[in-house]
Amino acid sequence: MARTIELGRAAVTGAAGFIGSHLTVALQRLGCQTVFLWSSAAAPGQEPPQGGLSCHDVDIMDYVALARIFGEERPRVVFHLAGVRGRGGERRRFRECVDVNVAGTVRVLEAALKAGVERIVIMGSAEEYGDQPGPQRETLPARPCTLYGVTKAAATDIARLMHAEAGCPVVVLRPYTVYGPGQPSEMFVAEAVECAVRGTPFKMSEGLQKRDFVFVEDVVDALIKAATMPGIEGEVINLGSGQATALREVAALIWEISKTKAPLEIGARAASEGELVDTWADVSKAASVLGWSARIDLRAGLERTVAEAKKR
Repeated sequence: MARTIELGRAAVTGAAGFIGSHLTVALQRLGCQTVFLWSSAAAPGQEPPQGGLSCHDVDIMDYVALARIFGEERPRVVFHLAGVRGRGGERRRFRECVDVNVAGTVRVLEAALKAGVERIVIMGSAEEYGDQPGPQRETLPARPCTLYGVTKAAATDIARLMHAEAGCPVVVLRPYTVYGPGQPSEMFVAEAVECAVRGTPFKMSEGLQKRDFVFVEDVVDALIKAATMPGIEGEVINLGSGQATALREVAALIWEISKTKAPLEIGARAASEGELVDTWADVSKAASVLGWSARIDLRAGLERTVAEAKKR
């Protein structure tokens, strides 16, 4: 019988990012000795994460450095959260996404495997499913229609192959639309909350497209469960609420919660090119394999997000 993995010491790539910063706080509350990996070059001006056992400024493409860090720090678990959505000119965007999301993931897996890490949890994406109708189950074939989705699907395939051929102890989580305090302002909920709290107009599309929103603390809970649950290596698991909500309804809820007088301009701009129509997760596997389900509903999560934004 497979034994439960003890967190003990854990390494987190992308530790200064949105999900990573919430995860590192949770790990330290659990008494975990946490090793932070972040890149000052990838995030200029971003402050390094604080409070861990150690912090390493490292390029995710540098296998030698990764192998040295994992070899010296000896983490039992690696959470690989570093990734990019790809911005800028076309050539740069394609190269960056392939380099970081695919090749960078392979380097993390290889370095962790060499160091004898017991569990590696990596972040996939709901965009791996593409524009397939929901609820989307993990048994669906990957049909990504965005660059980010294509590179995440490629990383998932390679990770599962490394598990099958080399025993790489990897688990892939596919989060849907994650939101919560501290999210970058270019994301929909974060931008809407910022406008509502600051009293500035929020211009959005018609907002008919639906998303499965999941609060960041629920995602962190799933990450920790995936790191410690025995016998789930090689699995791909959706993380969502199991409900799809139209963006216009989410914006209206933010306006209601914040009691803002700012203009909410629905239909003032076109939907982003290549944007998926709807996303909706089947979360039955997360419940059966991880014993996980989202605990924080959309209203409660937005209330907390708005309250934190008002403090800044």
